[in-house]
Amino acid sequence: MTRFTRRSREALTSAEQKRDFNREHFAVAAARYDQATIAMSLGRDRAWKRLLVGMLPERPHPVCLDLACGTGDICLQLARRYPGGRFIGLDLTAAMLDLARQRGIPTGLHYLQGDMHDLPLTTASCDLVTGSYALRNAPNLERALAEIARVLRPGGQAVFLDFAKAVTPAGQRCQYRLLRSWCGMWGRLLSGSWEVHGYIADSLRSFPTSGELDMMMRNHGLEPLARRRLFGGMLQLLQVRRIDKIPQVKAGELSASQAGR
Repeated sequence: MTRFTRRSREALTSAEQKRDFNREHFAVAAARYDQATIAMSLGRDRAWKRLLVGMLPERPHPVCLDLACGTGDICLQLARRYPGGRFIGLDLTAAMLDLARQRGIPTGLHYLQGDMHDLPLTTASCDLVTGSYALRNAPNLERALAEIARVLRPGGQAVFLDFAKAVTPAGQRCQYRLLRSWCGMWGRLLSGSWEVHGYIADSLRSFPTSGELDMMMRNHGLEPLARRRLFGGMLQLLQVRRIDKIPQVKAGELSASQAGR
């Protein structure tokens, strides 16, 4: 087992450092990541992800993008729900994508290594976007939301699963201590370091509250439609819809249909 020695508090001071930290720590966590998410959620992680996919609207043959796809569990659920669709799983970490490919690749599913700050897709090319524990890991959340809004078609929808930041300072302190100890313990047991999953507590410190996140979404043309609290409010599912004008197309990008070629 590779020992992970970086400290998350020191690595979250800039977008570049956070990206590097994520790439390194998820590479260490990859082999036992699914076990960790099941343990940390007391066995509820898979059910939450089924709820995520269940919140998506009916579409005949959608183009779906799963951000921070990890080992591919959401991608496989999307492929089962939307036969004939096209599915793109994007992750920063090669080790995660290797594990995802080992689970099998249904027709229409392609995995890409990339950054949610710079999605290799054309503007308005996706019908649906998903992300489980994705937004909180974005090195720059504003930039990630701008990219999500750019690739979603008008009327397209996205659903995100992530931790929900407590509103009050006292609540945030309690939440930090709980996540740092509980998640850090599983990081130590499964990956050899408290920092691997104890990082969740530190990443939540700079993450917006639900109200702040809604405002950020609206500023990028993403209208909140529904929110579902999970695990006593510790986590949430957030559903949004793309509205307003579409940002400009960037040079050198791929279309969703070209992504797997």
